[in-house]
Amino acid sequence: MNLEQIEKLITLVKDNEVKKFSYKDHSSEIDIDFTEPHSGGNAVQPSANVSSTGSGNNSAHDEESTEADNTKSINASMVGTFFLQDEKELTNPIIEVGSTVNKGDVIGYIEAMKVLNEVVSDVEGTVSEIVVDHGTQVEYNQTLIKVD
Repeated sequence: MNLEQIEKLITLVKDNEVKKFSYKDHSSEIDIDFTEPHSGGNAVQPSANVSSTGSGNNSAHDEESTEADNTKSINASMVGTFFLQDEKELTNPIIEVGSTVNKGDVIGYIEAMKVLNEVVSDVEGTVSEIVVDHGTQVEYNQTLIKVD
């Protein structure tokens, strides 16, 4: 991605009043975050790696991570609508708070382009919090489930 494309992307994001935007392809990745107050720094933060626990630099997030150092998260692998089961009407969710999950377990689905894609756990433990409600729009790498 060249500088001209990045500038066009920033303009597009600002014009549409988007607060947070992430883009990733096989050769580059860019995160734009206008939710934090400007401290004289640049709002565009290109990064090479994506953290498995998400990224954020606000003090509330830092306090949470110091309180629960052993908490892991399961993040969205794509943009779409998150479901706790394979149907749009919530009757019996796949997981609930207190459920035990293992690596490779299906914990929900993300619907993108009318296709339900499995969300598979990459961590093991007990579900401590379901961050995203059933039927909610999610962004790439957004935390869905917290596991202890």
